[in-house]
Amino acid sequence: MKTKLMNWFEKRKKVHQEKMMKLGKCPDCRGYGVVIVPIHYAGSNIECYKCNGTGKYSEWEKHKQ
Repeated sequence: MKTKLMNWFEKRKKVHQEKMMKLGKCPDCRGYGVVIVPIHYAGSNIECYKCNGTGKYSEWEKHKQ
């Protein structure tokens, strides 16, 4: 059973993906090519594995679930 919060989150995610598609940017890294990880000993920036560091939506689309 889905809650209102789950429905809101799914809708928000869909809107974000549509916005990034229009801009041609990867939704996970927002086009930067890196993902910021809040772990001090592992480094703060890790290459985005969904777009292979390109920041492009087309590359992200190839590797999405």
